[in-house]
Amino acid sequence: MHFCYILSGWEGSASDGGVYHDARVHDLSIPEGKNYLADAGYPLCDALLVPFRGVRYHLREWEKSGLR
Repeated sequence: MHFCYILSGWEGSASDGGVYHDARVHDLSIPEGKNYLADAGYPLCDALLVPFRGVRYHLREWEKSGLR
């Protein structure tokens, strides 16, 4: 695990999407052609890979797929 960006000063109740937007506006840069994995609280955009809404992902299904 490697942290490449830290944005402190936001309250814990702030939305993930709002914090992400503020970081992109000010100084977070994601290299072109690169993507970050994010949870469902983040917006769908060309720089983030987020899970499909309404789909439940299970570890057992991932293990059975053979993709590791």
